[in-house]
Amino acid sequence: MTLPPQRQEAEAQLRDVQEQFKRFLVLLEQNNQVLKIIGDMEEKSQGEYLFDLNYIRSSLEDIRAAVGQIIEQLVLLSDGRCRPLRQRFEQIDGQIARMFPDYRKLEPTAYVLWFDEIGREHALSVGSKNAQLGEMRSRLGMTVPNGFAVTAWAYKRFFDANGLSDRIRSLVQNADVCSFASLVEVSEKVRAMVMEARVPADLSEAIVQAFQRLVAGSSGKRVAVRSSGLEEDSLFSYAGQYATLLNVGASEAVSAYRQVVASKYTPQAIYHYLSHALGEAELAMSVGYVQMVDARASGVVYTRDPVYPDTDSLWIHAVLGLGAYLVDGTLTPDAFNYSRSDLVEQERQIVEKKVRLVLDSSGGTVQERVPDEEQTRPSVSEKELRELAQLGLRLEEHYGVPQDIEWAIDAQGSLQLLQTRPLQLVKRSTTPRTFEVDGKDVLLEGATTASPGAGAGPVYQVRTSVDLLGVNDGMVVIAPNPFPGLITIMGKARALVTEVGGVASHMATLSREYRLPTLVGASGAMGIPNGTSVTVDASGGRILAGLHFDLAEARVAETNNLFEDTPLFQGFRRILDLVAPLHMLHPSDPSFLPENCRTLHDITRYAHQKSMEEMFRRVSTLETTAEFGQPVVSELPLPVRVLYVDRPMTDLGEGKGVTMQEIDSEPMLAIWSGMREQGWPSGPSSTRTPFPTRLKTRGKRSEPFQYTVKSYAVLGTHYMMLCLHLGYHFTTIEALCTEDANKNYVRLQYKDGGASLERRVRRIRLVATLLSRLGFENQTEADFLDALYSHADCETVQDKLRLLGRITMLTKQLDMALSSDAITEWYTKDFLSKLGLES
Repeated sequence: MTLPPQRQEAEAQLRDVQEQFKRFLVLLEQNNQVLKIIGDMEEKSQGEYLFDLNYIRSSLEDIRAAVGQIIEQLVLLSDGRCRPLRQRFEQIDGQIARMFPDYRKLEPTAYVLWFDEIGREHALSVGSKNAQLGEMRSRLGMTVPNGFAVTAWAYKRFFDANGLSDRIRSLVQNADVCSFASLVEVSEKVRAMVMEARVPADLSEAIVQAFQRLVAGSSGKRVAVRSSGLEEDSLFSYAGQYATLLNVGASEAVSAYRQVVASKYTPQAIYHYLSHALGEAELAMSVGYVQMVDARASGVVYTRDPVYPDTDSLWIHAVLGLGAYLVDGTLTPDAFNYSRSDLVEQERQIVEKKVRLVLDSSGGTVQERVPDEEQTRPSVSEKELRELAQLGLRLEEHYGVPQDIEWAIDAQGSLQLLQTRPLQLVKRSTTPRTFEVDGKDVLLEGATTASPGAGAGPVYQVRTSVDLLGVNDGMVVIAPNPFPGLITIMGKARALVTEVGGVASHMATLSREYRLPTLVGASGAMGIPNGTSVTVDASGGRILAGLHFDLAEARVAETNNLFEDTPLFQGFRRILDLVAPLHMLHPSDPSFLPENCRTLHDITRYAHQKSMEEMFRRVSTLETTAEFGQPVVSELPLPVRVLYVDRPMTDLGEGKGVTMQEIDSEPMLAIWSGMREQGWPSGPSSTRTPFPTRLKTRGKRSEPFQYTVKSYAVLGTHYMMLCLHLGYHFTTIEALCTEDANKNYVRLQYKDGGASLERRVRRIRLVATLLSRLGFENQTEADFLDALYSHADCETVQDKLRLLGRITMLTKQLDMALSSDAITEWYTKDFLSKLGLES
């Protein structure tokens, strides 16, 4: 049977709205997912929870997918009018992506850049280490050895020429981060691949020529070749992860480049990538070639105490000879504590120095015995200490944050700066408590706190990388000295102890990043047998017999904001600034436009608002279609026809009436119950007022009012749009009422009327006052009202709808009675009282 054209058109129109309604629900669900993730991220940003880069990445991936869905659904809902939101999303998403250490869009540069021509703004081309050397040398005029950087663009040339990226990525992705043996196996394969690769002729020539130029103007003919990763000093510390080659000659210039690049793939470096969900193949590396300093003494300046940063302390750590033995933890250094305010020495710790690392005349380095007369002397003079302290504070002032500075003093007494980077600090939430224990429980005391806190568990001794295979979750790891492989157990050990080493070692820096309680300089710790239950009180510098879990928990409370001071957490906060803040607050604001969205939350807010408007617009066009809907059978003299967004028109039955008991729509039942509760009014004069009431009409409208023309409702189980034509005014109420408060809303539009404009405006003012008491946000213009209530649970939404039903009945034809502001005020107070909204 062929349907009449009008019926066919009506059914097609309803199907279109039903399809759009499905999109609307998808958009709301995705919007809700975004809000949940943002809420979780904001909670994490308070510093009371631990998380890693995997959490940040997965959260952003989920948000990115949801926001993309929201935008696509909105574009379809709006018939393409909201396409500009796509571009804004891409821009914000790009800003977020650039904050990750493995997002590096390499720009073409020369293969070689000299320190004299670079500054910190070149970090994306030459890595942070090289960029800061250039900054200190060319901008600050400090004494920095001459040198040059082989750029990240050169690295790309090397990898592209040998097709290394894909092959390496495949190998690294198959490494088992929980198995040190797997990491070693993958590392050996990848490093062999890099070492066997041919350095392209143009790059090789650039390195050799620069090397010859570097040594031509110096007395020494050898250089240090150092890594300078683009990701170093970013969200994570890469302290000690990559190679530094000392005393390299011209014949080794190109081979040294390959060795340093290959050091990107040591077992510990691969662990670092994988444990932090970093894309190693995208982490380009620059390599620095620096004039070799034949160091009499070397060390590190911390311009603040990293463990107690609120004190007025500046620390200088020093060893005799080359600094490699200090930063790798082989030696315990001399330590000097200076007050920052007046550069007065507060404390010194002079250790016995039996050996030192020096340059070998044939290349490389060699360990030698320190003469007896020098073993107990300070490694640096008071004059040198003061100069170091002054330089340290000058660098801190320049960079604006505390600095971790490597230095060396040559045989002629010339101080050379070798590196500076932001110092990772530990901030305590409370002052460390003193825990009294039985004296016999103290196995060792007087060790140095490298990373505060406490951890309890069985002892496991580690002497070599092979021993790392036996480390299980919850162990206390003790080693004679720090070595790079220890990073692979930092995610599962309860505490770490080494017999030698200092706070300025690379291992100590990594321990603070991993928030692992760590003691260094714990002489005699290897005497504690394997399996012994101990508690490492790193904050107290001691090891206790037995498992003191109360102490461990208390130390966690003392350092519960330790995580806030890590580069990861600070980077997370910067990322969250582009995700969570909400600036798009008022839809009526002229700036409520896609191009003004500044965060992903802004985008979802804009999309949510526009999707409601689009749904409202579409459903509001069904007036003609509603003529084919089911008539509502009710004691109220209000002819309303019903359509559904979740069932076809053919299911309605031809002209069949439907009672409220048969209607399956929570919002409709709620508002109708309020209308029935209030009852059908006979007119505004039915309410007794202290004012005489004269009903006036406009023009030729003196004939009896026909209040109920073409009212209709479009319903779903949780959705309603009720379009009421009551006399000469129109009320449209839309609501969504689900189990999820973030999806729920009630929207009302109120306009027109049969009285003069002045009286219609008064009615709008009265209704707006009632709605404000209900918690609605109102926008009014003349005799038009647009009100919204959102993000409430279903029970609350139903209560608001019930009261809206009562207000609809109370204010029907009321504009006729509002002849003065005084009358309007009287009705307002009367209705507030009737509705129970006085306070």
